[in-house]
Amino acid sequence: MDEQQSVNNGKIWMFIGIAIAVIGILFMVAMDIVSGQAIDRLSKQCEKKGGEPVVVENGFILTTSYTFECKE
Repeated sequence: MDEQQSVNNGKIWMFIGIAIAVIGILFMVAMDIVSGQAIDRLSKQCEKKGGEPVVVENGFILTTSYTFECKE
C-alpha cells in the first residue's frame, strides 16, 4: 500500500513542477510585452520632441534589461 502512495505523490510533484514552469514562462512573456510597449511609448515621446531614441539591451533571456536614452 505504501508503494502505491509514493507513486501517486511523484505524479503530484511532477504536475506541480510543470505548473510552476508554465506560470514562469507566461510571466516572462507578459513582462516582455510590457517592456516592449514601454520602449515604444518612450521612443514616440522622444521623436515628438525631435530627439533620437537609443535603446540598449543588456543581459540574456531571463536577465534582460533595457537602457533608454533620448539624444536631442
